[in-house]
Amino acid sequence: MEINEIKKEQDMEELDVINRLLVIMQKEGMKEVPQDVLEVFHSIAGMQMQLEAVVEELQGVREQLTQMQNSYPKEVTERITAHTAYFQEKAGGLAERLTALKVHFMDTAWQAVTAFEEKGREKMYAVLLKGLLGVKSMLAGCREKMMDVLIECEKTANQIDSIGDELKQIGNGLANVGRLLFGKGTKELPEESHGVGLTRTLNIPVKKMIMTLRKQIDMADHTREKINILSEKLSAEKEKRISVKEKLSQKKTESELKISETNKEKAKNKELCI
Repeated sequence: MEINEIKKEQDMEELDVINRLLVIMQKEGMKEVPQDVLEVFHSIAGMQMQLEAVVEELQGVREQLTQMQNSYPKEVTERITAHTAYFQEKAGGLAERLTALKVHFMDTAWQAVTAFEEKGREKMYAVLLKGLLGVKSMLAGCREKMMDVLIECEKTANQIDSIGDELKQIGNGLANVGRLLFGKGTKELPEESHGVGLTRTLNIPVKKMIMTLRKQIDMADHTREKINILSEKLSAEKEKRISVKEKLSQKKTESELKISETNKEKAKNKELCI
């Protein structure tokens, strides 16, 4: 089976589990909770897909550098290749963390469905609340790593731009020496000269990764807040359910006591009649 087919099958299985959980929640009258669950799932899956796209793009840059290494200064291509490989590895690591996060979320959803089918609504609440705590903790770890990589990316992007500036200065200096020798004025060379255009072009994916990471961090913060809200709603539903159960139990006890007292009264009246 091809990789795309396997991924498509996995996506279908994930959607099936989520849909089963949402149907249960809707039938149980949980109102806004299903939408919150769906939003958390889409946020996690969206972050994962974005970073996987960055990994693929950086791989394309590395292949492009391999083809260009004979056309530009070796030192330039080697430095940029090293930076690109490093951040591809970092992006891959973040994507793996988000994959693990999504797997944990899906396991929680599956366990919640199973808990409801086997032990009822209260057990489902317990499974969801415990699972969401784990999701929140893993998400915090992902965010921390994103911040670390973002700082490194910003630093590297500036370094690559500096390489281009150095090349441009060298190129301008050499060209202008010749122009002055022939009695001509100095002239600013275009960005494409002496590999400057290369550094600008190959820095685009790094800067794009910076933008992606900033969006990811914002999305992680939003998802964390959504998880907090979802957990509060589930806790409220759980408490409401317990309260209803306690009231029913109390009514049952009161009813049993009333029946018992009635029976005692009947027995007493019977004894008096005898």
